[in-house]
Amino acid sequence: MNSKKKLKVYLAVPIVNYYNSEVTLLLGRIISEMGFEISSPWVLSGKDAGKIPEDIFYRDIGSVKESDILVAEISSPSHGVGMEIMQAYVSNRKIIMVAREGSNISFLVRGVPGSTIVEYKNYEDLEENLKKILEREMML
Repeated sequence: MNSKKKLKVYLAVPIVNYYNSEVTLLLGRIISEMGFEISSPWVLSGKDAGKIPEDIFYRDIGSVKESDILVAEISSPSHGVGMEIMQAYVSNRKIIMVAREGSNISFLVRGVPGSTIVEYKNYEDLEENLKKILEREMML
């Protein structure tokens, strides 16, 4: 019997235009198929409408703290994703950020110590490179 616990991945995406989007669903599929548990399943369903902002804050921050890894889509600026990245950093979590090539990414975000940034040309490129990084995390 495998005694190794299933690692939890918090998938961070901007709420506007990304919940339930093609890239979000791709990231969710990659993470799930590799055997990780997604600790932020609401980003795949887009079901946050009508929620109280304070409830979203506590849910998201708590879920980041309970996760082992944060995967963040940073192609578009997002205050929320930035806060989730910072929470992962102060909680000493592994941080993997993905962005389309040519995205204008904040120097502050680029400079997060110990983080990994994957810049991708297309979805095939994203999938190949993210899988390599996540495979390494599974070996640790």
